[in-house]
Amino acid sequence: MGRSQRPAPGSANTAYPRSWVWEFPFRSDRLCLDFISTLGSRRSLELERLRAPSDLQRWVRQAGIGELQTASKSGLGRALELREAVYTLVTGNAQQQPSAIATLNHAALHPPLVAQLEAPAHKSKWLPTADVGQVLSTIARDAIDLLSGPLRTRVKECAGADCTILFLDTSRPGTRRWCAMEVCGNQVKSASLRAKRKAARVTPAPQST
Repeated sequence: MGRSQRPAPGSANTAYPRSWVWEFPFRSDRLCLDFISTLGSRRSLELERLRAPSDLQRWVRQAGIGELQTASKSGLGRALELREAVYTLVTGNAQQQPSAIATLNHAALHPPLVAQLEAPAHKSKWLPTADVGQVLSTIARDAIDLLSGPLRTRVKECAGADCTILFLDTSRPGTRRWCAMEVCGNQVKSASLRAKRKAARVTPAPQST
């Protein structure tokens, strides 16, 4: 999958709010899909949100899977490779699937993150880790679970303009269309309303007889 030149932060030519564009989106209802969303607007601008090792650390923290104490350029490269492998498999790119499967399975071989139970509130927490391999293994195992189970058919792409976020449709009827109604859904509805108003203004009034 080719990569176009990344725009600088804040310079994206997009209808979405700048803060919404560059913040990490967590609207997919699945860890591996949220990780895919670190690259946005895949069919146009390709907004890369993981531009430095510190961005990967920040994503891990915001994803709620502990603290990645150290990160390197090589670790970031492995993360991006896994992200694109998961995207390839989820979207069904048959030509690239063999190498994507190999990348996914290799990442899953590493020990995953470890969860612990805290007393007395019985809350879970992730142990801090200095190993990016644990993070990638956890993401890879989540992807394997999703791809090999019945929920695979519930993965959808947001219907918003230029939004390529993939999400797990957990709605009972399976009719969810947007990653987030408050932005993508409202944006499409507002555009439709503006188009109708514009059409009404240019439509000539019927001649009276």
